Amino acid sequence: MIGKSYAKIAIVGLVIGLAMALCASFAKYRAEQSFIDGAENGFGIDGMYVNDGATRTSMAILAGEDMEWQICNDDGSCLSGRLAATSDPNSFDLLDNDGANCGSVHLSYASRDGMDGILYVSHETDDFKMRRTNRAPAFIEE
Repeated sequence: MIGKSYAKIAIVGLVIGLAMALCASFAKYRAEQSFIDGAENGFGIDGMYVNDGATRTSMAILAGEDMEWQICNDDGSCLSGRLAATSDPNSFDLLDNDGANCGSVHLSYASRDGMDGILYVSHETDDFKMRRTNRAPAFIEE
């Protein structure tokens, strides 16, 4: 009698362990698939980014219909314009308000939930490595 109850407990424990392992492997698969999909088709680039370096330069990007961007420096000065798509779904050219090319951005990584990301910016003023701080961009009206 006691042997049967131990066997039932062992079987239930084994089933629960297998279910947990299956769930963990599915979650890992989804994360890997999300990264592959983002690399092939583009990560979501919308959001706020802050410079990793000594300056607190920030960048807002809204990749909707207007494809807007804005870089704001420590001194409060801001530059803005439009994004132009390139052949790489995670790279965009920066166009100023007159339509002239003034740099580029490359989103090298974004998490599936969109809260983390690394953006490399090459602009006439400087080159930056920026981290996403928010999914919603905030533009400063001048």
